[in-house]
Amino acid sequence: MSQIEQLQQAVLGHITNPNLTLPQKQLALAQLAESLLPRNPYGEEVEQAFERGILHDMFESQSPFKPRYVLPDYAKAMAQGSEFLELAPPQDLDEALNFLSILYLNVPSVTGYPVFLGHLDQLLEPFVEGVSDSALEKALTLFWQRLDRTLPDSFVHANLGPQDSRVGRMILKVDAKLAQSVPNLTFRYQEGVTPDDLLRRVTDNIIACNKPHVANHEAIDAEFDQGYGVVSCYNALPLGGGSHTLLRLNLMRSFELCDGSEQDYIDNVVPHCSELMASALTHRIRFLVEESGFFDHHFLCKEGLVSLDRFTAMFGIYGLAELVNQLMDAQGMPGRYGLDREATALGERIVAAYRRQVDHLEMIHCEGGLMRLHSQSGISCDKEETAGTRIPVGSEPDPLSHILACAPMHQYFDGGISDIFGLDPTIRHNPGALERLVSGGFGMGLKMFTANLSDNDLVRVTGYMVKRSDIDKFRHQAERHNSTCLGAEAVDVVKILERQARVVSQEQHPVSLWK
Repeated sequence: MSQIEQLQQAVLGHITNPNLTLPQKQLALAQLAESLLPRNPYGEEVEQAFERGILHDMFESQSPFKPRYVLPDYAKAMAQGSEFLELAPPQDLDEALNFLSILYLNVPSVTGYPVFLGHLDQLLEPFVEGVSDSALEKALTLFWQRLDRTLPDSFVHANLGPQDSRVGRMILKVDAKLAQSVPNLTFRYQEGVTPDDLLRRVTDNIIACNKPHVANHEAIDAEFDQGYGVVSCYNALPLGGGSHTLLRLNLMRSFELCDGSEQDYIDNVVPHCSELMASALTHRIRFLVEESGFFDHHFLCKEGLVSLDRFTAMFGIYGLAELVNQLMDAQGMPGRYGLDREATALGERIVAAYRRQVDHLEMIHCEGGLMRLHSQSGISCDKEETAGTRIPVGSEPDPLSHILACAPMHQYFDGGISDIFGLDPTIRHNPGALERLVSGGFGMGLKMFTANLSDNDLVRVTGYMVKRSDIDKFRHQAERHNSTCLGAEAVDVVKILERQARVVSQEQHPVSLWK
């Protein structure tokens, strides 16, 4: 069969697939066309690393024409309006919601939908004076439904906090009531700024629908000069910019490059893999910035809503657990990552070594001339490798031990890290324990807290969410959310429903373990 005949068959397969909606077919066809771009090969050594599975391209083209993650300055847009979209600055709540809804449809990303909706409480609070609670709830309910129906992708992500606000509280109320997979949501918590009863509202929402993520705002904000947003799954990136691209290093596969000893791995493999990653990222960024024309012509750039000097690149890692376990086996030691102190300490030394490399590798067209280290949360087809620096699915310890094992890793990642703490439904009878897990975990160094109650319809996949009911529907017919197919694959391949749902018992009061 000729190449053109193979293409025709692939096109026919997409357009006749009964499990795809019409917009999903159009997106699949666009992605197919992009895959047919002339090859823009990396250097020989980098190409070999991709072929061996040491590097993973996240299914991005070698010649990207748009940044992977874009975080517009929505506050600036609302203050000045948009000439390109012919929108004046909004003057009331209806106009503000309309302005944002239109702008979102014109924000690019790797998925074709915006991965960042802004700090919604801060954006909308100036417009609610004189608006009754009932009118505000109705307006935000309709807005939340509109987001889910017009941006049907679970990587769409909104932020709230850390300050208290009417809008923030109402969004939390609406989000718990609707329990939609879109938008994903992060609350940025800061001790002394976020009231205790607002944190309780946040944790009550987690119990109700496994949302939101809770971000350690003080720790993350310190790593950004001009603000940040939590986007897509849980990536922390510069506001008014974003990330050009994301590549990931398969740590499990990288083991084959060493002689089985920790010293050889850290002294030789870490710098070698870091150089490969830097070379591959540079290749992509150069095409995006210098050849694609995005930063010269897109209206977000022309109107100052994003700026090239606010973009970075993401050095993702995954499969730490498998790498550590292989190194332990090679040394004749039985410990397992996340469950044994010595094995977990080895994992931290490896991550620290990569952090040192990232801090000294210059990266073109990036904020500060550097990339950011990211604990990549896995993708739905990762059959052997554990996401990021997480403990393997099914072997997670109780929540407190889980936090104690994972928290030391968070300090090394300035581009996003998250662990998913599985909770037994009995937490509903002891909601205060969840508050203590959040605040105590942040005290131990967690940058992001993410929980998953085992009986909720909404399920955390990697960092995004899908509904069990939508997965069941997708297995028999088209389902309107683009991410549901990924969630179904993650259930089958990654076994996400086999996460251990642990009980927070009175005998394991967090305060006694934070010492």
